[in-house]
Amino acid sequence: MRTFLLVLTLAGACLFASAARAQDGTKAWLFAPPALDVARSRTMEWIASRNVTDKAILTAVGKLWTVGDEPLSAEQLFDVTVKSFALADAPTRDFIEACTLTQASLLPPEARPFSRDDAGAFYRANVSLFFGRYLVHRQMYEEGLDTLGLIEATDVVDPATLLFLRAVCQHQLLMKKDGLKTIEQLLKNTVGVPVRYTTVATLMQYDLEALKENSLDEVSRKMTDVERRLQLGRTGEKVQKKEDEIVASLDELIKKAEEQQQQQRQRQRQQQQQDQNQNNRNNTNRPEDAANDSRIKGETAPGEVDKKKFKTEGGWGSLPEKERAKAQNLINRDFPSHYRQVIEEYTRKQAARPANAGK
Repeated sequence: MRTFLLVLTLAGACLFASAARAQDGTKAWLFAPPALDVARSRTMEWIASRNVTDKAILTAVGKLWTVGDEPLSAEQLFDVTVKSFALADAPTRDFIEACTLTQASLLPPEARPFSRDDAGAFYRANVSLFFGRYLVHRQMYEEGLDTLGLIEATDVVDPATLLFLRAVCQHQLLMKKDGLKTIEQLLKNTVGVPVRYTTVATLMQYDLEALKENSLDEVSRKMTDVERRLQLGRTGEKVQKKEDEIVASLDELIKKAEEQQQQQRQRQRQQQQQDQNQNNRNNTNRPEDAANDSRIKGETAPGEVDKKKFKTEGGWGSLPEKERAKAQNLINRDFPSHYRQVIEEYTRKQAARPANAGK
């Protein structure tokens, strides 16, 4: 019986991942979840290796794998696998219960059964994936990436979740190159990816592609990351290093902004000087300048003419009454009111002058 399970396990492992020929001629792994029978066989093999003989436990595990006509998704298959481990192994059960999000402690559980030497690749990979998912939900992206980065996608029953969580950590930690590589594996080389994973992964891909080094956007993200670390109670060297990087980046951005402003002011001054020079050239062709240029060389006369003497007797102030009324009507009709006031004032003054004044 054990030999049969071993053969079935090896055959199932081959179904976890297959090599596909890429356009450039190289081989690219195509990750896919295993069939239900394969995942159940590998789980039961591990339980047998733990020498579990309690019939109640074996019966409970068997019920977990009893499904209806509807096939299990990769996520459901993963949950059933982890629950089977917890039913059959007390340390695993305690670990699963410690990884709760409702009353999460500041630090993640220290007892990690997947670190045991005799854990086996299948058990280690899937329980580590469970722990990595817990860390990502806690926004502990550094620890999450450390855990998820050690898992082979060919050893888990849900490779899409593994690659998606790994991409989330890399995106949050601004690991542009690694993040884009993981997202490409998820979108192009993985079978059975849920729609929500595809949607979010595509958005993360666009976001990372647009991310520029030492940009204000990157600095803002680093500041958000430091805030997250501080909320987790982290104030060590890594956080201080991040803060120093932020200060240095801000200093560089401020320096560049000042240089751009200085260059802009210099261009404005140059433009103003060019405009002034153009105005000076235009002023050399003014008519009054031409008149000055036409003067006879050596001329010293001021060019004034004799003032003509005008008679002051008679005039407006001595008009007959009829003519005066006619003129007044014309003024009222054709000129503004303040013009009329000025003219009337002048008329009164003229009428009041002596007959021989101004001679």
